[in-house]
Amino acid sequence: MDEMITYLLKNYSGKEIPWSEASTIIGKTMNEVKKQLRPFSSSYNEHYVKLKKIKPIEWVETFLGISRYEVVYTEKERSHLLYLMVYSEKEGLSVFHFQEFLKVSKGTILSDIKKIREMLSVENCQLLYSRKRGFTLLGSEFQLRREAKNRLASLLQTTNGRFGVMLWLVSMDFVLVAQVKKAIINACLRTTIQLAPSRMEELAFFYSLTKKRIGDSKLEEHDELPIIHSNETASISKEVLSSITETPITEKENQFFSRCLMTFVQGNLHDQSQEFLFSCVAEIIHRMEALVAVRFESFKELFDNLYFHLVPAYYRMVYGFYLPNPMIKQIKSQYGAIYELTKKALQPFEKIIRKKIPEEEIGFFSILFGGEIRKSNLLAQQKRIRAIILCPSGISSSLILKSELAHLFPTLFFTQTDSIDRLHEIDEETYDIIFSTVKINQLSLKKSIYLVKPIMSDLEKNKLLNMVQNEWLIPGFSLPTAREIFDAIKPYIHLNEGIEEEKIYRIINRKINKSFERKEDCRPMLSQLITSEMIQLVPKQVNWKEAITLAAKPLLDTEKITTSYIEAMIDRVNQYGAFIYIGDRIALPHARPEDGVNELGMSLLKLDEPVDLLDEKHPVQLFICLAAIDNDAHLRALANLTKLLSKKENLQALMHAQSTEEIRKIIKKGDE
Repeated sequence: MDEMITYLLKNYSGKEIPWSEASTIIGKTMNEVKKQLRPFSSSYNEHYVKLKKIKPIEWVETFLGISRYEVVYTEKERSHLLYLMVYSEKEGLSVFHFQEFLKVSKGTILSDIKKIREMLSVENCQLLYSRKRGFTLLGSEFQLRREAKNRLASLLQTTNGRFGVMLWLVSMDFVLVAQVKKAIINACLRTTIQLAPSRMEELAFFYSLTKKRIGDSKLEEHDELPIIHSNETASISKEVLSSITETPITEKENQFFSRCLMTFVQGNLHDQSQEFLFSCVAEIIHRMEALVAVRFESFKELFDNLYFHLVPAYYRMVYGFYLPNPMIKQIKSQYGAIYELTKKALQPFEKIIRKKIPEEEIGFFSILFGGEIRKSNLLAQQKRIRAIILCPSGISSSLILKSELAHLFPTLFFTQTDSIDRLHEIDEETYDIIFSTVKINQLSLKKSIYLVKPIMSDLEKNKLLNMVQNEWLIPGFSLPTAREIFDAIKPYIHLNEGIEEEKIYRIINRKINKSFERKEDCRPMLSQLITSEMIQLVPKQVNWKEAITLAAKPLLDTEKITTSYIEAMIDRVNQYGAFIYIGDRIALPHARPEDGVNELGMSLLKLDEPVDLLDEKHPVQLFICLAAIDNDAHLRALANLTKLLSKKENLQALMHAQSTEEIRKIIKKGDE
């Protein structure tokens, strides 16, 4: 539903209007207008519609599809709404007004006010009250606006919060939000800037809430950091401000809203004023590659995407604007390793903004890097997943089973079918998965083995699909949607009265999501990989090539790698430079799995004195050699390492350690 309908409801309540005119005013097709206006009409025919008189709360209920009686605000939502009420009205509000709007007792309102005052005092701001002026805000205008913008962003994350914001705005001015939104859309059309609908709404709400403060409050300069200037955002800001107020627009006002807009707009690669972030983006990517021991194939694409995210993030963090991340708990819980490594990789950005990056923002960057790592995994698996089929009866039985399996797993490459007796003759390097009709008692096989029947029931096929997909995440395989599942069973069921299809969809989706919740992380921790046998302390002076060779020796001795892997690690440093240097006199030598890795492993070499890695800018005293089998299995251990080294006392302890036992004791702290 479009906010532009409020124009019609305000100007044509109780009146008839032609459908064609309504279509022109709203800017929608005739069919769309008819669909959206029917809930607000008292009568209509083929040519005209008569609109009924409607109260603000009725409009919000219809717009959001929620009844006022379902809305019960949390303490946090009440606090945010109360602040925004005072912020937008400036004066004239009393406890009674808060009670009426929030539908709570006087005691609850007084308790909320007390807590708001405590929070504002941290920013040297105050919520004051006088009988003459009611409640007012006192403090830095920039801080008061920042507080309003952040509270608004938080409210828009919940249905009740959004209901409260919209109800308050239409209660103040029925058409203001629609007017602002239309001005933003028109102004953006004259530029190259595009805003997502959710960002458009938030910006329109913030302009509307701030309207009475524009030009009437002293807005301070904000010279904390250099400004990224955008002519396009400045022109949009000026046009929108001019459309909602007759007050002369000062340069400070225009700059403020221009900067607000920059928090929503992705970076422009052709804007020379933003070039100072280019080197930061490249450094973050290189640090992430070093930390996760992965070389991203699509560097240019990743560079562009990271830059697009970094520019608005720069503005948010410089000015303290909050971007909610509703997924942050899930990201930290399910993808903790990538989160920790991303946090470490973003340190160059922290130096630029001179602030700690909020966990919500780290979460968004984690999604970006996580997607890139997952994409690398999928590409690798597409090339790598090969299967063989074994039957006790030999090839003929295997061929029957192969047709079944090929239909189930069209993206797998079935290299051959054979009898179980001949398994020992098949080179292990030629396959990844075994499908067998009998149990295989070969513990030495480091392969995925699935026990199957020559002819499987639908239930058995479904179980096999889930087992293989959970382990291999096969590209091209996907579960049916909730709607597809419901449509398949619909002819055979009867819905009880009051049960809607949408409710069934939600239940099915919950079941699907629950079954795919990440299981306990079985990837090895740092201490499980760097055991006592994998640690060496070398007092003699060596060069960096000798150091890498020595560091890898325990992995070579245990046949986790071949000699070609050591050569590949050295060659990559010669080819790409000191990319394995992760700072603080630590290097993480590694190459690709296909360069000679037999098994996941890590080893550690500590030198008494640092050695220069190519040049004196990269002194290394600790070489931690990694042999990765893919882009994922080692991430938990590397996240443990990152967490361990983030504390200076741990780093110093490692550098001063004199025995294997001391190092092992320190390493175990990374698992905590």
